[in-house]
Amino acid sequence: MNILKYLFVRGEQKLDTRSRAVRPSAPSPVSADADARKGDIAAAHWLLLWRSASEDDLLATSQALDAGQSLTELHARLLASAECHNLVDAIWYDGDLGRNPRRVETAMQGLGDDTRFLWLTYRVLLGREPDDSGREFYAARLLEGMARASLLQTFVRSDEFRVRFQTMCPQGGYIPRDIQLCELANPAKWSNPDWMALLRSLVVVPADRPSMHRKGYELTQLLFGLERLGLLRDDVRVLSVGAGHEPVLYWLANRVGQVVATDLYDGVWQDAGAREGDAQVLDDPSRYAPLDYRRDRLQFLRMDGTHLEFEAETFDVAYSLSSIEHFGGFDGAQRAMNEMARVLRPGGILVLATEYCLSGPQHHEAFQPAEFHALVRHPQLELVEPLDESVWRRHEYLAVDLRRNRYQTPQMVVTDLGTEFTSVMVFLRKRAPTVETPGQ
Repeated sequence: MNILKYLFVRGEQKLDTRSRAVRPSAPSPVSADADARKGDIAAAHWLLLWRSASEDDLLATSQALDAGQSLTELHARLLASAECHNLVDAIWYDGDLGRNPRRVETAMQGLGDDTRFLWLTYRVLLGREPDDSGREFYAARLLEGMARASLLQTFVRSDEFRVRFQTMCPQGGYIPRDIQLCELANPAKWSNPDWMALLRSLVVVPADRPSMHRKGYELTQLLFGLERLGLLRDDVRVLSVGAGHEPVLYWLANRVGQVVATDLYDGVWQDAGAREGDAQVLDDPSRYAPLDYRRDRLQFLRMDGTHLEFEAETFDVAYSLSSIEHFGGFDGAQRAMNEMARVLRPGGILVLATEYCLSGPQHHEAFQPAEFHALVRHPQLELVEPLDESVWRRHEYLAVDLRRNRYQTPQMVVTDLGTEFTSVMVFLRKRAPTVETPGQ
């Protein structure tokens, strides 16, 4: 593990404690003395923005305090700043803090002894005096060697700070977030921190915007939709069709009751496409596991997606991510849709991602819009929300030429043999069976 990350995030480096004796009396509130005031302004910037106060910050804030603004109002102003919102979001969602960890820790060490530091932390982040039990607990952690920056992250992640932050800033730094489920692959999702937290949790999928890719979109959108639909529960059974060894299988095994992965595990996919169809996963699923997972919850089976060997109404979720276009054209894809609908229980969710043509001639691995609509127009299924097909009329983009370099990113729209296409993602709910009234 990178030593800076170890120090900064986990706070387990043992620091010099010779000057860390906790004094019995708490410091008094800020005095009117100019040097003391300057110190309190500097401390507020380090605790809330994790940076030093600039000369302009010091001048403007001193003038505001001279005019009658209180330190509490200063804290509220810093809390409401976009800079603080970005830092808080990064801490909440394990993003990049954009700060030098050694510099931050050195600055935190300069805010006084442990008693002073804890008093400032409670006062600035929580807006109150420290309670005895909290002060004693955190003083002990600091004496054990916990980094002060790590203690601050603990406070920022606390329920008390979250409530205060969202109460003082009702929007809570909450930039409007795209939450659509049924849509064409959408770059706007990379601006939703909740969605991005799911993307990062997959571990093996790059989460930076320059690495934006349709595959990462499909994997994350699946998880995002299942979470929003309340289907990440221990009583949920999930079926994946054309599964390969995709990382979401292992992720889901830690969050639902059962995951069954099906694929033919033969042919060209044994070697192509990062060995997505490698039959070795049947004997040793851990070979491709990107993270620890509940092995009793995940099963891999060799099975044709157009002839699923399960009883009807067996699963709560059935999904297929960019696989059915390889099942034998429209007819093969339709058979797979029929089979997934058959094995779903009433009220269950079918999630489908496939290739959707934006322009150009027919393509052997992509569906024209009319074909796609015919595919999802199923008598047993209905969209959970309308499909947004206007995504790529709202974005400026350059399609990646798969014949020139299929590894180029960002890769959200591609072109091949004159056809331009992207991914389409839909969530469909299985209708409850119609009960005929006697006499009808």
